[in-house]
Amino acid sequence: MNATPDVLAVRLRGDLVGEVRRLRNGRLRLQFSDDALHRWGEGSRPLSLSLPLTPRRLDGPEVHRFLDNLLPEGPVRAALEREHDVAPSDTFGLLARVGAECAGAVQLTPEGTTLDHGYLRPLDDAEFVRLVSELPTLDPPDDLTVTASLGGVQAKVLLDRTESGWAWPADGALSTHIVKPDPLGGTGINGLVRLEHWTLRLAQASGVPAARSELIAVDGRDVIVVERYDRTGGRRTHQEDLAQALGLAAQDKYEPSGRSPGRLASVARTASAEAVDPATLRHDLLRLVTFNTIVGNGDAHAKNYSLLVDTEASYSVAPLYDAAPVYLVSSAYRHSGLAVAGRNRLDLVTGALLVEEAVTWGMGRATAVETIASIADAVLHGLDAVPADVPHAQVPERVAERATAVARSATAARAAS
Repeated sequence: MNATPDVLAVRLRGDLVGEVRRLRNGRLRLQFSDDALHRWGEGSRPLSLSLPLTPRRLDGPEVHRFLDNLLPEGPVRAALEREHDVAPSDTFGLLARVGAECAGAVQLTPEGTTLDHGYLRPLDDAEFVRLVSELPTLDPPDDLTVTASLGGVQAKVLLDRTESGWAWPADGALSTHIVKPDPLGGTGINGLVRLEHWTLRLAQASGVPAARSELIAVDGRDVIVVERYDRTGGRRTHQEDLAQALGLAAQDKYEPSGRSPGRLASVARTASAEAVDPATLRHDLLRLVTFNTIVGNGDAHAKNYSLLVDTEASYSVAPLYDAAPVYLVSSAYRHSGLAVAGRNRLDLVTGALLVEEAVTWGMGRATAVETIASIADAVLHGLDAVPADVPHAQVPERVAERATAVARSATAARAAS
């Protein structure tokens, strides 16, 4: 097994902001740098909502969970561990190998190493086809290794799209796109990536910010190509998913029912306090939750919502991603991911419950009703603008039915108040 360093440098947008040390008992300890404290001030949250700046050393579970959520889950992670000869569940050891290119603008590299920009290794058409068609097995070209990480359970490859074609990001170079083929099995959903592409297009047509995507075919297999919203103009934009923001372990990404306040309320309250415009953050979050409810996104858990963090440590809601109407295809996907007013089943979440949820965030009831109703109306218009190119003919019609029902229920909640 390759030697693992004791300390990882933590950089944000290329600037050193701290270090993570693995202690003898296996715990991970985060120490923010004096420069970070001077720049943003104690109590600010430039790295994570769950990790406010402090001169103290942090070694609680939220440190490990933030770092662990930078890595993929399940078989994808296991394959990465095998490739780098890292023990299972060794978060620190794996980040020492692949932490130079993670989600957001955070980079983790062994202390004392020089951080460069890596390089792009061009791929010819045959290499691109081989890379994608062999997924979930990821076999890099030549003698290269995987040096990038992205959370999630679906098999994918992170690539850079240049003017001349596709390239493999080596040694921590930026990746600009996520290339994800239709799963070979296990989801129970036929045409999953085609559904995802349609959903992202519907969101955009409905005025809901969403990651840009395109659908291609590789060796007879549907593949969705998603442009990374956290990579703009050759630079990293910082973001974190809600599991990181809440200090949750990846395996706890689905919220149980009945808790109050729920996770959405916790995020809305904490993040809005760190936002330039708190009302806008709450409004944008409610729009996403409403859209996911209407389309029947049964995978809208804490790792499939994210927050953007700007250079001043101010928060906003990230665009929609990893969304598909899986509940409308299979009732097995009825979990809403995050609870709405204590309910976590999509067959039970109504417009009225969305209103009640938003009120717990500090949003006025009338504003909540107006926001929910406007998204429902926008989805109905968006359905007319987006071709119903999905393998399940019932999906657009059921989305329209749900949009109408959500708007009616929300409006009735205002009348009843």
